[in-house]
Amino acid sequence: MSLIAPIEAIRNQALQATPAAPGSQTLDKEAFLRLLVTQLRYQDPTNPLDSREFAVQLAQFSTVEQLIEINKALTAQNDAYGALAQGIHNSVAAGLVGKVIEAEGSRIRWTGEQAAAFRFVLDGNAQQVSVQIRNESGQLVRTIQLGPQAAGEHELSWDGRDDSGKSLPAGTYILEVTATNAEGDPIAARTMVRGRVDRVTFGPEGILLWIGTYAIPLQNVRGVTSA
Repeated sequence: MSLIAPIEAIRNQALQATPAAPGSQTLDKEAFLRLLVTQLRYQDPTNPLDSREFAVQLAQFSTVEQLIEINKALTAQNDAYGALAQGIHNSVAAGLVGKVIEAEGSRIRWTGEQAAAFRFVLDGNAQQVSVQIRNESGQLVRTIQLGPQAAGEHELSWDGRDDSGKSLPAGTYILEVTATNAEGDPIAARTMVRGRVDRVTFGPEGILLWIGTYAIPLQNVRGVTSA
């Protein structure tokens, strides 16, 4: 009877000797070392393990161990960089309280006194541009027809009045810009809103800058000015 144990049996013994994660069939460095020791224990004295093969296995073990250590170092480095970046973002966001920001968004704050300014960006030349303003319930309160407009950025302000000229109550209102070209095809339009940051919150949804009751993600901010 041969003294050489089947390689699969040796591998299984090594796996059993070193517990791994549930369902894992991957040898970690401890199991790999046990595999080498088990091979030496069960080798046939009359036909010992080839020295070149043994050297290759030792080199593989050394490489695996180095890769594991490199992976640990990179993971720790990424965690440190992530914590540093988060700290910087938090500090920047906190510094925006009281500042006026401009960001991609669809809501504007009407204070009841000062006109609410906003910008919109057209991706192409438009034959007709229309701005609809709705209250928080979704009711249309004002429509502004702008006629033909060139591609690019455009600035506009709203005086807080509805289509009949009546002054509306202070609050948050929703913008919608629609544009069509000479053929009647729609043209993409993005709105840029402004407002003073009242507070900042940090949570699972990310960093949010609040303008009244309207939250704007930090990554949507495109500009900052003094109050």
